[in-house]
Amino acid sequence: MAKRKGKVPDRALPAVTSDRKVPRRLRGVVPNDNDPDVIDRKPAWGFSLVDLTSHEWSASPTDGATLLEILNFLQGMERLTWREIRDQITGGNTRRGPKHKTIPVESLIPAAQARLAELELDDHTELFRFRLGNMKRLWGVFVGGHHVFYPVWWDPDHKICPSRDR
Repeated sequence: MAKRKGKVPDRALPAVTSDRKVPRRLRGVVPNDNDPDVIDRKPAWGFSLVDLTSHEWSASPTDGATLLEILNFLQGMERLTWREIRDQITGGNTRRGPKHKTIPVESLIPAAQARLAELELDDHTELFRFRLGNMKRLWGVFVGGHHVFYPVWWDPDHKICPSRDR
């Protein structure tokens, strides 16, 4: 059977998910990836949801040193599975807890919650945040089958969801 030029066979196209967790801006673009073993997959990154607007509670990661720090961190995370990432612990002996974790949207400051609506990401009930150091956080959402992480905010001063004891 001869192949027609310019036509991609339907079986080669990814299925599209109707999952509510796919941001409105990406519906119809994100492949459906409902692999039950996502936790054992290595992460993948998407950057189309990065909020490049600076706010008093987040910074646009546009300087070279910050971008390099974030990229080096994500490159290191690619060597792990999501299970290994979520199993990382921080806090020493007094306040041990997950280093990287999901946070309910209602725990975020009101300005961040309002910005999620502006970005058409308000259908997410939780965000995932990576901890890059004492204060630095990289916030984002999972799309598709939840192994693709889309960074949204760079929070160098831990202002989006401040600790109760600060």
